[in-house]
Amino acid sequence: MLAFVQHSGNVNFQYAVGFDAESSFHVFCPENPKLNLVIVPDLEGERARDIFKGEVLTYSDIGYHRKRKEGVSNPLAESLFELFKSRDIDEVAIPEDFPAKLAFLLREKIPVRVEKSPFEKRRAVKNEREVELIRLSCLACVDSLRFLMRILSRKRKCEELRRLVELRLFSRGFLAEDTIIASGVKTCQPHWKGYGEVEGHIVADIFPKDRESGYFGDFTRTILLEDADEEIVNMLKACVEAKEKAERIVKPGVLAKDIHYTVCDVLESYGYSTLRNQKKRGEGFIHSTGHGVGLEVHEEPRIFENEDRIEKGMVFTIEPGLYYRDVGGVRVEDTLVVRKSGAEVLTPCEDYVTVKF
Repeated sequence: MLAFVQHSGNVNFQYAVGFDAESSFHVFCPENPKLNLVIVPDLEGERARDIFKGEVLTYSDIGYHRKRKEGVSNPLAESLFELFKSRDIDEVAIPEDFPAKLAFLLREKIPVRVEKSPFEKRRAVKNEREVELIRLSCLACVDSLRFLMRILSRKRKCEELRRLVELRLFSRGFLAEDTIIASGVKTCQPHWKGYGEVEGHIVADIFPKDRESGYFGDFTRTILLEDADEEIVNMLKACVEAKEKAERIVKPGVLAKDIHYTVCDVLESYGYSTLRNQKKRGEGFIHSTGHGVGLEVHEEPRIFENEDRIEKGMVFTIEPGLYYRDVGGVRVEDTLVVRKSGAEVLTPCEDYVTVKF
């Protein structure tokens, strides 16, 4: 019998068992639902039994501590192998991020192959509880933008604004790292975090994680100041129209590539470059239209040139952007959930954001 074994410390483990703990394992068989167990350190046993719906075994239960005291050279690998043997497991599949040393040790005893975690695709479709948890993080994003607009000043540098936004999020139960508060010409780099003086316009890309649930939100707005470059304003107009048209076609059954190409169609109609018709390397619309949001800020589904079919319950971003070295970049991004009849935006906010000092 083939069993899939995943190690703790990643979101697929957390998603599958409902908690995370150091040095723990989840063993399950897709073809035999009765085989669904976690192995945890002894100190985590009680917590695991309170949360996990399947079988819980501790390190003592599988004989690890006894083997360690007996001087067995690789007590964990030996204990796992004996467990597999007792459950008629004769082959093991592991994900790509499984501990390498342990994988090599297991392979000495049992066939081991590397496979993509089956939970990658399962996580793409959210239940209503997950949607509501993501909604909370998304609303925190919008609140943070409102806060940024209130404290925005030319006397404050981008790094100070970022620190204040992240502190506000932390005080409200969210963890934000690498928040983008970027201004000026260097906004032509989509992931430039932003440093120095505020000038012309600001790209604010906010993607916090709820410290309790672990679910992310993701949201971007380009803030136009009173002296914003005219070309920046025009670029933002094209991106807003592209986002709105793409959001309108989202529904169960549509292909991811159709959403992406809708964005490309609009931006190209304004004369801007996309990856589809790239005129100058590294400029124009140079990334995908969106990505899934959940326990990771970037997960399935991918909204690009792929053939993935959109399903009800998927949560993902729509984020057209344009980037030109001579003038800078703009981006506008919503997170949405796919409903039966279309898309519900989880980041309710005006598309055009302006601030006058």
